Amino acid sequence: MKCNFNFEDIIKYSENHLSEEEKKRIKEHLDVCEKCRKRYGVLKFTEAYAKDSSMTSESITKNVMETIDVNRYSKSKKFLFGRNFYRALPVIKPVLASAAVFVVVMVGITSFGSLRGLINNSGDVKPNPTNPIANSQNTNPAALPESTAPAVQNPVEKKVITLYYSNSNADKVVAEKREVEISKDTQIERLVFEELQKGPKNEGLVATIPKGTRLLSVSTENGICTLNLSKEFVDNHPGGTAGETMTLFSIVNTMTELPGIEKVQFLIEGQKQDAYIHVAFSEPFKRNNSIIQKSPSEIKAEVEAKSQEAIKAIKEKDMEKLAQMVHPEKGVLFSPYSHIELEKHKVFTKDQLKNLMESEEVYIWGEYDGSGDPIKLTFAQYFDKFVYDHDFANAEKVAYNEIQQSGNTIVNISDVYPEGKFMDYYFPGFTPEYDGMDWASLRLVFEEYDGQWYLVCIAHGQWTI
Repeated sequence: MKCNFNFEDIIKYSENHLSEEEKKRIKEHLDVCEKCRKRYGVLKFTEAYAKDSSMTSESITKNVMETIDVNRYSKSKKFLFGRNFYRALPVIKPVLASAAVFVVVMVGITSFGSLRGLINNSGDVKPNPTNPIANSQNTNPAALPESTAPAVQNPVEKKVITLYYSNSNADKVVAEKREVEISKDTQIERLVFEELQKGPKNEGLVATIPKGTRLLSVSTENGICTLNLSKEFVDNHPGGTAGETMTLFSIVNTMTELPGIEKVQFLIEGQKQDAYIHVAFSEPFKRNNSIIQKSPSEIKAEVEAKSQEAIKAIKEKDMEKLAQMVHPEKGVLFSPYSHIELEKHKVFTKDQLKNLMESEEVYIWGEYDGSGDPIKLTFAQYFDKFVYDHDFANAEKVAYNEIQQSGNTIVNISDVYPEGKFMDYYFPGFTPEYDGMDWASLRLVFEEYDGQWYLVCIAHGQWTI
C-alpha cells in the first residue's frame, strides 16, 4: 500500500495538532500501514520519557532525553532530516534504543544512593492532622532533598531482671524473671523498683509494696542503694511482722540483684525512721538469701553441684578445700554405718578438719557392727576404712535424696537432718559370688545456711549383720 503521509504528519497526529478529519484519516491509515505504526510507536515511547515527572526517574529521563535530543521532535522545530531520516530509521532506531538503555543503566547506578534514601525516608513520613501542607503529597522533585539522614535514636537494650515477691504463706520470697528495655538514659534502680511495684505475673505470688507508694528518689553510693519513699509506704501497709518482713526483703533482695548494690537504705519522705511498724528500720538492710524460696529442681541442682565439689575433694584428700564446705555452726559429723548417733559419732569444725589427716590422735568413732567393739582409729585410718574405701567419685549409681541400699542398718539421715538433702554414691557389689552382699555407699548430707549449702554429715554404708 502506498503511503501518502510523511513523518511530520505522524508527529502532528501524536501531538494532537490536527483537525478531527485529518486525525481520523491518519488513524485509519495507521490501522493498515505497518511502517507508519512503527514510527508512531517510537514517537509515543519518546513522548512517555519526556512527560515522565516522577521524582525517582527525573534525572534518568533528563539524561536519556538529552542523549536522543527529544527537542528535534517538538512542534516548534521543523523536521531537518526529512526523508533521509525516514530511510535511515531502521538503522537509527536500534542505535537510539541501545544508547538510551546504556544511559539509563549508568545514571541509575550513580543515582542509586539518592534513590534509596528517598525511598527509605518516604516510609518514615507520617501524616500530621494539624498540618495540611505536610499531609499533601509533594510531587515536585525539585522541592525534595536527594537524601535525608535517618533520625538518631537512643539504642535500646533488653535485659532480664530478677524480682522477688512473697509466697502465699508469707514466709519466703520467690524469684520471678522479667525482661525489660533500657537505654543509656534509664536509671536502672528506678526501673527495677517500678517493675517490682507492678506486682507478680506468676500465680501463687503476692505483691508486697503498699498501694499508693511513690518512689521520690533513688541513688546508689558505696554499695548502698538509698530509696526515698512516700509516706504511703508506711501508712498503707496492712501490718503484721511477717508481712513487713516480706515487704522489706522483697525490695532488698530485688535491689541487691543489681551489680554494685550490697545494701538498701530506706527513707520516708527524705528522713530515716527507727521502725517500720514493728521492724527495726533505721540502718541499711543487707541481702537475706535464707528467706528465698527455691524450686525443687533448683535445690537439686545446687546440692548436686556442691556434692560434686565435695566428693572430688574427698577423693584427692584435699582437707583444706573440704573444710570450706563444712557447716559454719554445726560442723561435719562422721558416721561409719549411716545409723547416726549424735552422742557417739565424731563431729569436727571446719578449722579442725584442715589438719586432721596429719594428726596422730586416735579417736573413738563408734562401734564395729557385729562385735560391738569400739572403732579406735586416727582420722587417716578412719578415712581409708569408712570414708573413701572405694572410688565413690566414679560410683556406678548416684542418687539424690534416695537411699539405694541399707542392709540391716536403719538409715536415719532424714530423721536427724529433716531440712537436709543428701547424695548417695553407690556400688551394688564388687565380687559376683558375694551376690551383692559386698555393696558400699557414701552419703554426703548438706543443709542450707544463709542461702548456701554446707556439708553436715559424711555417712558410710555397707552390708551389716
